[in-house]
Amino acid sequence: MMDFETEYIEEPSLKFKTGEAKDPRAGLMEYGPWTPGSSGHNEIKIGLIGTNRSISAVKGLLQEMETVIPRNSEEVKRHQPPFPSMGPNSPFEASFVLMDRHQSEFTRRDLDHITQHDSPSKNVGILLDQMDKRLQILKRRNDPPPDVVIVAIPEEIEDACTSSGVNKAKMKDGPTDFHDRIKTFGLKYDVPTQLIRPASVHFDGTGQSKAEVAWNLSVGLLYKSREGKPWKVADLAEDTCYAGISFYRERHGDRSKAHASLAQVFLDTGESFVVWGDPAIKDDSKSNYHLTKDSAEDIVTQILDQYTMNKPRPERLVLHKTSRFHDEEKEGFLNAASDIPKLDFVTIREGDGIRLFPSGDYPPLRGTVLHPRNTNKYFLYTQGYVPSLETYPGPRIPTPITVELDPDINHTSYREICREILSFTKLDWNTSSFCKKQPVTIKVARSVGAILAESKNRGIDVQPQYYYYM
Repeated sequence: MMDFETEYIEEPSLKFKTGEAKDPRAGLMEYGPWTPGSSGHNEIKIGLIGTNRSISAVKGLLQEMETVIPRNSEEVKRHQPPFPSMGPNSPFEASFVLMDRHQSEFTRRDLDHITQHDSPSKNVGILLDQMDKRLQILKRRNDPPPDVVIVAIPEEIEDACTSSGVNKAKMKDGPTDFHDRIKTFGLKYDVPTQLIRPASVHFDGTGQSKAEVAWNLSVGLLYKSREGKPWKVADLAEDTCYAGISFYRERHGDRSKAHASLAQVFLDTGESFVVWGDPAIKDDSKSNYHLTKDSAEDIVTQILDQYTMNKPRPERLVLHKTSRFHDEEKEGFLNAASDIPKLDFVTIREGDGIRLFPSGDYPPLRGTVLHPRNTNKYFLYTQGYVPSLETYPGPRIPTPITVELDPDINHTSYREICREILSFTKLDWNTSSFCKKQPVTIKVARSVGAILAESKNRGIDVQPQYYYYM
């Protein structure tokens, strides 16, 4: 039987404008966003694309968000507080600005044109052409243009653009994903976008509550407006550069070499940037990919160049990957970081099948680490019972992620590495929830890859700022 050690790593704190908290929502309500924007109070100009009905539904929600939105249940749950409201006195220090000139409405004729085919794929293609034109018009006819454009997807379009039995969030035109193409239009016209599906604004009891949607939408729009940052991790080292390296499938390429590399660079300020690298090589005996020495050197050079555009050269570099570090990669990474005194190469993955079964009604504490003795593997519970919330805020039995320190490149203790990973599970500004299972260094790099592939395939210039991709 394998011999395990267990340890608990305390919950990392987040930093807000005037204080610190462990819970993003509690911190925003009590202390305000980390950086509210250049003017102190951020007026977010919202653009809208949709039908009269879908636009009205979204506008109704945004206007309702100017008041307190109560939780659905009378039961007090610390992780599900009422939404505190936007507006002049909002803890978000932000207001939504809605103007008719920032709206683009589908007519009945447009709808008939979009929904005319029996093939959902063809309908998605027509819809994407319409979206391209409308985003271009919203951008070019307005000075200043909207800060964020919300695409309010109408029900009739969603129905006509998905096959029976297919998840309606997965509208596709062949290999082209609707969500990814909308994000490429945002890159093309330099305006962040937000998709809102019908289920997100109907509140029929089958999806998220109105307060939950309001919380998540407000945090996302605040960041996408390019003015505010909701929070940052309180204790990330100022002299450390963090980056997650991932691989994504290129479109219409040679399938034997159809993956390219990307990385997301994270600063202690909470800012993040995307950099993209060369094609990857498939490992001989596995489905994993790795970089050549030169490509590895190039992407870490880009990572450090992006970091030093904002800060001095780091004292420490931390690289996260979902696969082990290939010898050829390591040689290239080390060449690019030869002047960095402290290096940590960390593999993070799921699915190793290890679980801890505590006595009682609750799962293990978030922050619990299981360590098989005499190994460099650590099983970290990034989800679990949270003492400060007095509950486990999740729907399923949690399982740990596997954290594996490279046997050669590991300057920092596993406790500090795991604490940093816990911190990065709280840095996803696409949501206001307490945490995610995967750290953003891994989760975000994966999701960005599909958008990068679509953009590069269509000759659209890509940008490093993450708000275009989320």
